[in-house]
Amino acid sequence: MEKRVFKEENYKMSKWSGGNTRELAIYPEEAKYLDRDFIWRLSSADSNLEESSFTRLPDFDRILMVLQGQVVLAHGDERTVSLKEGEQDSFDGAIKTKCFGKLEKDYNLIMVKGSKGRMEIIELTSDAKAVQLSERRKAADDSCGECASYGVYAIDGYTVVSVNGETSMVTADQQMVINCQPGEIPEISLMGEGGCIFTEVFFEKQQAAFDEIPEENASRSNFGMAMKLFLGNNRWSKLMRRERKKGDWYSPELVRNLDRLDKFFITGIVWIIGVLLCLCTMMLGLSAGIVALLVIVFTLADLLLISPLIYMLALPKPLSSHIRKPENLNAYEQKLYEEHITRDVHQDKLMHKYRDRSGETYKNTGDFIRKLNK
Repeated sequence: MEKRVFKEENYKMSKWSGGNTRELAIYPEEAKYLDRDFIWRLSSADSNLEESSFTRLPDFDRILMVLQGQVVLAHGDERTVSLKEGEQDSFDGAIKTKCFGKLEKDYNLIMVKGSKGRMEIIELTSDAKAVQLSERRKAADDSCGECASYGVYAIDGYTVVSVNGETSMVTADQQMVINCQPGEIPEISLMGEGGCIFTEVFFEKQQAAFDEIPEENASRSNFGMAMKLFLGNNRWSKLMRRERKKGDWYSPELVRNLDRLDKFFITGIVWIIGVLLCLCTMMLGLSAGIVALLVIVFTLADLLLISPLIYMLALPKPLSSHIRKPENLNAYEQKLYEEHITRDVHQDKLMHKYRDRSGETYKNTGDFIRKLNK
């Protein structure tokens, strides 16, 4: 069992078509919302628009609670629901959902299909109250069965959370998460001032299981693969795309480190510094031809030695275990791999930024409901 309190500085900010979203917590922690590789996600959003469209998430179910404001949610042609402060609604993320009314602040639980979740508001008192946990499916072997994640979000005031006798403080707008493996049943009690939102998510262990890869020291084989990855990840090369089209699967840890190297342009900065040093030799009286030769020699050394060494040091090892063929993946990894090869990441990012803004508009909620009922 593990627990953690997330604070304002830990939240990830993003925008949606109606306003802003704060990601309070996500599981696994290394998952990314845009990659859709998470099991569950807790977030809080706001909107100043009278009409907005929610992001469609075909592989997920959602629970939304209104914290400030009053809205009407329209789930495609299926149903509409009116929500006031403290009220919630559960719906399929695949349905095109529109929100009518200013959603000043909400609280969201998004979970992968096949999971079970719930949320409730608990009014706190100075006396500790035990939380009644929902029953999980039991299994004879702890290597399978349902995992559980419990969340405590302090709406206002403060919340004192006791987990198996260990106490933690959660102040206003902070999120606590308690992750339990199959067979682990914590004793949770709450006390304090104000109110909090308590959430539960149950999911199968294999839904979030990556194969463990033992670490290894740097070796000659790792250097060779690091050189291949550098040439493929180079900003001026398309070798990376060719390599991915062959069908290789990259572990999440490897992808994160590759993205980090690309984001901060580390190898490019090293090359620029080296070239500038070569150019500085002109001040020593060297001819332009010799300086040009030095630049060429340094560039070759950078391509074949320096940058691959940087990659080898920055990337997880052994690299051969972080790059695998699809037939060598477990069920969870296979699912993520299939989603990756069928998804256009660039299009997803554009859709996330410029979400459907061209839908029909309505003068009021009643007009919208009447049109649905035609």
